[in-house]
Amino acid sequence: MAMVKIISPSGWDFDAPIASTIKIASRGLLGADRSDFVKRAGDAANIFLPYLDKVKFAADEEPVHLIALGASEAYGPNRNGDGFKEATCKSCHDSFVKHAKWYRNHKNKDPLQSYGSVKLSAYNPTMRRVELLVGLNKTKEAAERNKGFVADKELEKLAMGQDLPVSMACRVAHDVCSYCNHSARTRDEYCTSSMCKAGGCKDNLTRLIKVGNDVHHLHVDNPNPGYFDISFVFRPADRIAYANKADWLQKAASDGGFFDKFGAEAAEALGVVAPLSLVLQQDHNRYDRPWVNVQVKLAYGLDALEQGALLPSETRRAFAANVQAGLNYADLQMLVNDTEKTAAALSALAERKIILPLREYAKFCKTAQEVVVDAQRRLPGVYSRMLADGSLDRHICNSRYSLLEKQSSVAQRDAAFKAASGYSLEKTAVDNRCMLSTLRQHPVPEVIDTYGITAVGDSGETLAREYAIYKLAALTKIASTESNADFLLTCRMSLCQNQVV
Repeated sequence: MAMVKIISPSGWDFDAPIASTIKIASRGLLGADRSDFVKRAGDAANIFLPYLDKVKFAADEEPVHLIALGASEAYGPNRNGDGFKEATCKSCHDSFVKHAKWYRNHKNKDPLQSYGSVKLSAYNPTMRRVELLVGLNKTKEAAERNKGFVADKELEKLAMGQDLPVSMACRVAHDVCSYCNHSARTRDEYCTSSMCKAGGCKDNLTRLIKVGNDVHHLHVDNPNPGYFDISFVFRPADRIAYANKADWLQKAASDGGFFDKFGAEAAEALGVVAPLSLVLQQDHNRYDRPWVNVQVKLAYGLDALEQGALLPSETRRAFAANVQAGLNYADLQMLVNDTEKTAAALSALAERKIILPLREYAKFCKTAQEVVVDAQRRLPGVYSRMLADGSLDRHICNSRYSLLEKQSSVAQRDAAFKAASGYSLEKTAVDNRCMLSTLRQHPVPEVIDTYGITAVGDSGETLAREYAIYKLAALTKIASTESNADFLLTCRMSLCQNQVV
């Protein structure tokens, strides 16, 4: 488990614009341009001057100096209640270079949707803050070479001397309460008033809390963050609107931070997901079960597939109830109270490329129909929501059914063979069911309406997530028996299956 958070540099009082261009002539940084940059970046404390000759900016890239975040010992937490200690700032800033690109509104799932890259990062020990050198694409040629877009809106604001509203995203395995040191892997695990004398981060994050004769600004510390996104945002953080630091602190203590939400909550609401490379780097030693990371990778792939074009609408015919006869759970030896036999049966089905549709999975689990209807609407986007709130690995580890090592009986394999024509995701079986639906003049099933779906913790969302984790286990089993080309099509079929009631 982990949390993704949105962080705004405007959440600290740096007494300087967050972003500013660096005017570098063909002969280098000279004269008044050099003096301006030295003054902006801390006079004698300017840490980038020795490196500017080594950092390569093409003529069609705009060099930008960005103040990213401040050490909490010097600046305190930001207005979202997130603090980053000096040791953390020193040790983790390089993840900006390794993983971050410049995006807009945190639409960061596709690097080809970027507008620039981070050339260099550093911790400024005198100013006690993390600073970045960013290269923005000035021309179409730069965008094509860097595989992104022209940063025209950003460059226009910078040229006019306007503030450039930016925010960043990071991933942390856990954060820590500034008062009671309680460690939380998700917002649901935050300390409460019964646990923390400062009232608990669950209900009082960012507030000024009187404890005895002292006042404490309650926040969370973020150890070992991995930064992966810098975004120009069209709803800017408004720290600069407050007259002075006291006004800002009072405002911070009375609302939900920038975007009217705290850092992790804002990331969930925006659907911000950390890149797979960062997740694997942070988590590679966390599990003694290698299939956890395999299924995390698979979830990223399914989420990416779901964002793109799926199969033709006619394919949905193959997953409608009117061409799929009910399964014989007795022959499959599936018993609600026998997890081992059920997992073996599901494994036998997966060997035939059969993944139970939600309606059959819920029927076996004896789930109320109204819960099934709600869960069905929640299946599209379910992997994105679990990736965004950091709960995916927990759900994988807690899954009731692990199929990889289960040995099914002869009777179970025979029952799975008989069910293949009606339920298999194999292309021939899908084509035959589509043809049957057409011959019977059935209508093409409508796409499920997902409007207004959020990651709320009700029974429908719980069932959708449980079923989605079962589907990951089944696809992992299928992946061990077929080629990569066939498996991609099977994954696409499994997502199409999610769209049909």
